[in-house]
Amino acid sequence: MKFWNTDTGNFDKKVLIVPNYTHFGEGKNINADSFVLVMKSFLDKSEYGNLQFIIPYPNGYIPTDFMKFKNVKLVNMGNISTFPPLMRIQFPDSAFKKIFSEEGIDIIWSHLPEWTNQLLIVRRYNTVTQPVLGYCHWWEIPESGAYNHNSFWSSIQGMLKMKVCGVNCEWVKRTVIKRASEFLNKETLDKLEQIIQPWYLGCDEWSEGIVKPKTILFNHRDDPYTGSKWFFEEMDKLWAQRQDFKVLTSIASVTKPYTESIRHPNREHYLNNVGSADIGVGCFTKYSTWSMSATDGLSRNVPYVLPRGLCYEEMVGEDYPLLYSGKKEFMKIIVDYLDGKIQRPNTKNIAEKLYWKNTLQNWKID
Repeated sequence: MKFWNTDTGNFDKKVLIVPNYTHFGEGKNINADSFVLVMKSFLDKSEYGNLQFIIPYPNGYIPTDFMKFKNVKLVNMGNISTFPPLMRIQFPDSAFKKIFSEEGIDIIWSHLPEWTNQLLIVRRYNTVTQPVLGYCHWWEIPESGAYNHNSFWSSIQGMLKMKVCGVNCEWVKRTVIKRASEFLNKETLDKLEQIIQPWYLGCDEWSEGIVKPKTILFNHRDDPYTGSKWFFEEMDKLWAQRQDFKVLTSIASVTKPYTESIRHPNREHYLNNVGSADIGVGCFTKYSTWSMSATDGLSRNVPYVLPRGLCYEEMVGEDYPLLYSGKKEFMKIIVDYLDGKIQRPNTKNIAEKLYWKNTLQNWKID
């Protein structure tokens, strides 16, 4: 049963969104999914009220936060796996064939390049040839901890059908093209160079919270690529030496004498919890896309200790004082900070550069 109202007024064009849901299923709130958060910010901050966005969703998991937008129509696309690597190979062809036949789509905006080629095969039953735009949130490559058999080449194949495909930083673009160069010829690589463009993700308006002294924020997923395992191992060692700090974390499964949960179903409440941290950390080693967890903290005046050599010089600047190389330097910064030897940086200038109104200037949906 449909229990929301969609604006039935006139729109200049209809845009079919190919979604990329990776956070839904039992015990998970799909409204906290990174794709949903990005699209909500885009719809809130961009000036595309003249376009109607058709957004499919997985059966049983409606992203209700989209319902406030009059130019959004939600469509059930049926069952897909809650396990992202399987989801990427489970294209729901019947649902998209139905959308093409009923909606009169003008533009395709694919956030899942792996589905794009299959989508275009389905589209052959449609008389209109729509331009295809893209945004890729994640890449399955060895650096991200992907399995040996993964969907990287499906992503590349889908991307080569696009007019342009945004990625969230220049570092990711360089990493992807380097990986692709192992098998693709120069002509195809040159085409990828033109298609893949950095479309930086933005952040909320900057504000300050009430800071709890000596609290360290780890608000990333519990996943090998985030460095959660080695971070908590280091915190265990530090706790054995001193018991004057707390770790604020969004990982429900981590319960230690020094941890405190900041999880909350309401995003504003969650951001207030984030803003109570004294300092945040990013423990990525080989791979990191643009961390929305980090920009959440930066928008609440929480400075982050971040690794060099990935995407974070793009985010905070090369002269940012809390960049590190390796675990030893990371721990030295943490200990020195707890000991009061490092002044707490203010993140307002960083956040202002990352406001959605600024980052969205490169996003062209037409």
